[in-house]
Amino acid sequence: MQRFSYDAGDPVFDLDGWRVSAQVITFENAYGLDPAKTAVEATAAGWRICAAGLTWAGGQETSAGSIALDIERRPDGLQIVVEARHPRTIRCTKLVLSGLPRGAVLARGWAEEEVPASGVIYEYPGGPKLAGQPINVLASPLAFVRPSDGGPWIAARSRDECVRAKRIAVYPVGDALTVELIHEEAAPAMGTGGVTPPWRIERTRVPDAVVRDHIAHVARAFGLLPWEERADVPPWAREIALVAALHGMHWSGYVFNTYDQMLDALRWIAAQIEGGRVLAYLPGWEGRYYWQYGDYRPDARLGGSDGFARLATGAHALGVHLMPMFGAHSANTAAPNFEHWGEPARLRTAGGYVEQGNKPDWDGSRAHDPAWQAILNPGAPTWRRHLCDQISAMVEAYDLAGDAIFLDTTHWWQNDPQHPVYEGLVALRDELKARFPNLLVAGEGWYDALGAVTPVSHSMVPARWAEEAFAPFNRTFAHLSTGDPSRGSTGVHELGYQQFQLAPLARHRWPTVTIVDGTVARAPDGVAAVIRQAREYADRFLAPSARAER
Repeated sequence: MQRFSYDAGDPVFDLDGWRVSAQVITFENAYGLDPAKTAVEATAAGWRICAAGLTWAGGQETSAGSIALDIERRPDGLQIVVEARHPRTIRCTKLVLSGLPRGAVLARGWAEEEVPASGVIYEYPGGPKLAGQPINVLASPLAFVRPSDGGPWIAARSRDECVRAKRIAVYPVGDALTVELIHEEAAPAMGTGGVTPPWRIERTRVPDAVVRDHIAHVARAFGLLPWEERADVPPWAREIALVAALHGMHWSGYVFNTYDQMLDALRWIAAQIEGGRVLAYLPGWEGRYYWQYGDYRPDARLGGSDGFARLATGAHALGVHLMPMFGAHSANTAAPNFEHWGEPARLRTAGGYVEQGNKPDWDGSRAHDPAWQAILNPGAPTWRRHLCDQISAMVEAYDLAGDAIFLDTTHWWQNDPQHPVYEGLVALRDELKARFPNLLVAGEGWYDALGAVTPVSHSMVPARWAEEAFAPFNRTFAHLSTGDPSRGSTGVHELGYQQFQLAPLARHRWPTVTIVDGTVARAPDGVAAVIRQAREYADRFLAPSARAER
């Protein structure tokens, strides 16, 4: 992370042992409170700090504008709301907590990480980065510092009720840590003034209690209901115990499974576990993986329309539910009529950059330059309408209304000034569910509010506190990049190979097996091991099965 090469000179306030300062950042510069125009007033709740002017360039220059901090004392810390004004459009506000004890940070998946000397930035809700860059994504705007000296943990969290950008930066200064809490307004709503949602900072000996309280707030804010009560989970989905990922065609055109071969694998699996317990996930079903995104239809080399119809009819006869994969954010610029539905929907950052995506090395050139791969915003009406129509056409043509669809890269978020991304996903989900009430809409990634949109996801489940934050509301299964039992092939995924292993059994995690070419024939024992785990999952976590009605 980059830092200024000089002392910004911002006034620091000692509030019950918390050292707090603040900044407001426009798209042109960064500003601090002008000490000559700042007053601190005691209130019934705590304090109000008002700066009637701002400084920049480390205090060398002054600016019009203002910052007010409303600070409420709480039993274990403070709650702070920031109000900022400036003649120019405000991008974000920043609270700076300095002098904190050194220690490990729990932010990315709430796993413990040491703070590097260069510092680290965590982003909410985040999304894929360019190839080679770390993905420091916050599952929720909540982070901890666990002091090395054994003192109480430091917790910092936002009490927002909307999906808006948060960044938490942590870096060492001498023998202490500094933590920056950054709130960025939704880009379409940015202006010359604004008020942040409350930031809470606290010391705690019981971090689990902080997590539970925070998730209770998230559930209220975004309408998260327990898995057993969710109206967007069809009854059949509550019987699932096994996901069979049946890979179709690689980006390069290599065929792992035709539709008939997929059905053969399902028949083998259904001989060992009830078909109603099985969800068949279909990455690369549409032909060349990712290359075909934006133009979905059964591929002739995989068996064409007739072959896909045989797969759907045969799977349903076994009681198995299908889940074909669609890209929520990506399309090939060569797809028919892209200029009408895709070009106006390109995803942008708050500053105006066109999103370039994670840029996989699809062709093996090692150039990471897939210029054909456009990254689109599902909040844009043209793309959302096109994608919804493409999905609906498949669902109607192959009697999938009682099955599932999988939306790739749902966690991909930018603060797009044209259309809000999260609200676009909500609208897409709502339109699909209005058309097909018994359709399960699953997604790739997870963050707290996204769990209210897609009840099933297969990545970014937190490493810690999954039982508190994820399991009550959602289900997951092994990622698309999971290696198959025969040779560790990740099928259509760009990772290539990954060693096969059983995932730990947990109520929120559906056992998953990857099926590529020859998996069942070459590694029947490995596939059977996953099926045994699925039967154990059903016995332990599910009610006795009654064949789900289609």
